[in-house]
Amino acid sequence: MAVTTGLARDEENATADAMAQMARARRARGSGRPRFDDVWSWVCVAVSTVVVLAGLVRTAPAIGQALGTPGGAATRAVLVASGLLLWAGQAATCIRLGPVLLGTAEITWLLPLPGDRGRLLRPRLARAVVVATVVGLLTGTLTAALALLLEGRPRFTALPVALGAHLALAWLAVAVGTLIEVRPDLAGRARALGTCSAVVGCAIVFVGPAVPSVTPLAALCGPGGWAAWATAGAAQGDLLAWSVALGALLLCAAVALRAAFGAAAAIPTAELLLRSRTSRQAAQGATLLDLRALTLVLQSAGRRRGRLRMPRSRWAVIVWRDAVVLLRHPGRLIASLAALVAGATATHLLARWLTESSHGPVGPLRSAAMGLILVVPLYLAAVALAEPAYQDTDRPRRALLLPFPPGVLAVGHLAVPVLLLWAAAAVTWSVAHLPGMPTGDLSAYATALLLAGPSLVGSTLVGAYRGAPRYDLLALSLDWYAAVPFVLWRLAPALAAGFVIAPWLWHTVSAAPGASDGAAILWLAARSAAVLAWSAHRVSRQARDLS
Repeated sequence: MAVTTGLARDEENATADAMAQMARARRARGSGRPRFDDVWSWVCVAVSTVVVLAGLVRTAPAIGQALGTPGGAATRAVLVASGLLLWAGQAATCIRLGPVLLGTAEITWLLPLPGDRGRLLRPRLARAVVVATVVGLLTGTLTAALALLLEGRPRFTALPVALGAHLALAWLAVAVGTLIEVRPDLAGRARALGTCSAVVGCAIVFVGPAVPSVTPLAALCGPGGWAAWATAGAAQGDLLAWSVALGALLLCAAVALRAAFGAAAAIPTAELLLRSRTSRQAAQGATLLDLRALTLVLQSAGRRRGRLRMPRSRWAVIVWRDAVVLLRHPGRLIASLAALVAGATATHLLARWLTESSHGPVGPLRSAAMGLILVVPLYLAAVALAEPAYQDTDRPRRALLLPFPPGVLAVGHLAVPVLLLWAAAAVTWSVAHLPGMPTGDLSAYATALLLAGPSLVGSTLVGAYRGAPRYDLLALSLDWYAAVPFVLWRLAPALAAGFVIAPWLWHTVSAAPGASDGAAILWLAARSAAVLAWSAHRVSRQARDLS
């Protein structure tokens, strides 16, 4: 017993000496000291953020009253859906990037020493908790503003409740990510639970307002639902609901954090190296504004295996390859579903605001901006479904042995995403005819998916085959307009999609009840055909240039 105690004391002393030597080296080099300019910049950013968020929370009830938001069951459904989606995103980020991060030098030099790993890893976990605290404060404030907006009543007790709930939610995500770093074999189960949470969140947006009894059951599907239920209860004045949900969430977060700090010393070195490399690559992609590189980093941390029987037909191989890619990346399908649900919800809310609330005349610039905003979810859904095309451009060797010209293969990537968008249109049309659903808005949304789906996917393929980011378009100037060519290059596919769908969506939300849609549908089909022809020609040429 005495020998074991002596060895433990020696390990602690060795770790303390190594960390002290590292601190002296940093001080001698002058790194790690925040400069006054950096501190002042962060203070200005923090003050500006607090002022903006405080104004948003203060004006949210008045905006909700002006918009005529329904409140009640709709508020609970939207908050529970957003909470489940938020929890799925936070958990996926912590699982894939890892909350406990070390530099490569620290992993290769400090960890192999015969010392106490916990003294090196626990401060990094504490730093992750601090970052999660900032994230929880931001998400909690935004959720409180959303709850007050949907409810339309100035019950500002929702703000402290939302802050506490989302702080606990962020801490719980950090604890879960740490425990999965300790036991990587649990990552698959955690991802499956996150996927289920995201699917339930997407479904409850439409089902919850029509069937209010389903929303409490959905709130039990994960910690995100508990946080949302607490916020909704505070916004609606239900003391028992928010106190029970908030207490359960804080208790779970405390227990999980204690377990995470206790197990942090057992994180394998291989997992630390993997998380360090993944987080470094993600930071590089975010710094260079290369969203595709950032997506690849996140995908590389959680690949799945999926198989489909290879078809006998030569021309069915393209469809088979695309289906296998989407099967191995189910997150893209879930992201597309979430974007479509968000787009349909935004379209219905805007149509309701235009028809039921008193507002001034909407000018052409404002109507164009609203129409383009409604296109964003549809475009993001198409981008998620175009993952097979991005796979081919990321690794051109995948297509070298295929008996197809590059242009034919590139245009062939239209098939699977278009079929999936048409299936979504059929589901939307079916849901539109259920009792209590906004039939007109959802039917128009299904029409957009049906007629504009091919051109929407074609515009995303233009973005997939245009190559690496054109940083040469950034002029060597400090003026804001120096970035205009690069921004236009980046947004060109999205603007093409907006040219097709934005006029139709704006016509849908602003037309008088009973108005004829025949001319608008014909114009939608004509714009879709023109953009589809342009995108097919453009993608074929880009594919030949990249090959």
